[in-house]
Amino acid sequence: MFLREDRAPVWAIWLLIAFGAVQPVAWALGVDFPRHPLAFVPLFVVWIALLVLAALATRKIAALSHRLTQQERAHGETLSEVDQLQTQNAMLEVLARSTDVSLAFQALATRVARLVACDRVGLALLSEDNTEFQTYTARVHEQERRSRPRPEIVFKVERTVLGQVVKSQQPLVIANVKDVAADFLDANILITSGFASALLVPLISRGRALGTLNVVSRRPDSFARHHVEALLPIAEILAVAWDAQQMHMTVGRHRTMEVMSELTLSVAAEINSALQTIIGHCDLIGRSHNDDALARDMQTIMGQAQRITGLLDKMRNAANDRLRQANATIREVGIAVSDERR
Repeated sequence: MFLREDRAPVWAIWLLIAFGAVQPVAWALGVDFPRHPLAFVPLFVVWIALLVLAALATRKIAALSHRLTQQERAHGETLSEVDQLQTQNAMLEVLARSTDVSLAFQALATRVARLVACDRVGLALLSEDNTEFQTYTARVHEQERRSRPRPEIVFKVERTVLGQVVKSQQPLVIANVKDVAADFLDANILITSGFASALLVPLISRGRALGTLNVVSRRPDSFARHHVEALLPIAEILAVAWDAQQMHMTVGRHRTMEVMSELTLSVAAEINSALQTIIGHCDLIGRSHNDDALARDMQTIMGQAQRITGLLDKMRNAANDRLRQANATIREVGIAVSDERR
């Protein structure tokens, strides 16, 4: 419509030229018009001048129209970039206040929907053992919105579109979900829920896919490559946030395991000290008395004490093994730990 409105002055100029061409012809065919050939010269000169001026005006208007179109396109791209930056900034602010990625996702779903027009925004987070997804869905329309996200369907990695995107680590645009519904469980559920097209973007942090950011629409063929470009920065932020949340949880478990192991080692040392005292006294009593019955009793007590000592050794070894496992897990996620040897 923009170009059509800009071409209106061009058509008006050429209509005037046409009118200017018809009028001399009408005069020439008139009865009272002089028949001398030179009488037509001024008319043709005027007509040619009008044609030249019209051509120049047409070129000028076309150049202005092209320039305005480029400026309008650039303005639209700038607005899109500003909206995207605002969304990223809002996401960082939410994540700075809360380490819960699902809460941040729920709070920013409407902004994501402004970047990419859709009916639902989804988040699928991969479990630590990489075998299943926990999914969350955010309603983008105010009358449907929830105050807090709720975990919804748990999908296995196998035979799901989510799993395919995580394995390939590449965005996927599904123009018509019906085309893949027969092969994938999650696509089949989208069809039964009334959605016709989908866009899935992987959450990648440190070269590892941790889940997907998804948008779905009730209309077929609703998403294109430029929508992928708009969602990639959002997916990167969510991926880093989810990775950080998992690291925080891993560190918390490590600290708890470390405290429990330290307590176990401390208690085992105290019990072992008491047992050694019992064993020493039993040995002294057995040496100072020649009573066979007493000697048998002392031997029984010492045997049980030594058995407890063996159990304590097993407890210490198990505690040290747990500490080594926790340290190995922490090193895998890139957190420095102490290399103390017990």
